[in-house]
Amino acid sequence: MKKYKYILTVCLGVFFTLNIGAQEKEATMTLSFAKVDSSDVCNVLVVSEGKPVADVTVKLFVQRLFGLLPIGKDVTTDESGIATFEFPSNIPFNSDGKLIVLAKVEDDENYGSFEIKSETNIGVKEDLTKLEKAERSLSGSRDNAPIYFIVASISIITGIWGTLIYVVLQIFKIKRKKTVTI
Repeated sequence: MKKYKYILTVCLGVFFTLNIGAQEKEATMTLSFAKVDSSDVCNVLVVSEGKPVADVTVKLFVQRLFGLLPIGKDVTTDESGIATFEFPSNIPFNSDGKLIVLAKVEDDENYGSFEIKSETNIGVKEDLTKLEKAERSLSGSRDNAPIYFIVASISIITGIWGTLIYVVLQIFKIKRKKTVTI
């Protein structure tokens, strides 16, 4: 038992020694959106101790209902600490008419992981009229299911319930015949 305590103590000592030597610096980010020529651009500025940080990989996401939608490829900051993303303008807004944009730095050796959120009005309002005029298809809602699926499902359900009712009636007939003959 003492042997395991000694090994555990040594392992914890090495772990804490390595963590103390790898302290991370603090860094912050700011997001800005601009229109350059005919495209929308998102600039991410990474700053540490008041100075721009170069060579930090930044990822850009848009928050959706069930997760984060990545925007473009990962970009490394330049000498001025700016990572520039071309922002697609065809992403639909959320219910508030805004897009929530996240910029993340993940597992940087000097600065660790940090992120920033911001709202923007770059995007499009989703056209819901095409959903109202949807044709019948396999991927349609219950109201737009193919007619043959509706007929087949009603036939199957009717057949199963009819069989169950028939079996129950036959059981009652058997029970009634046994009581009459005795």
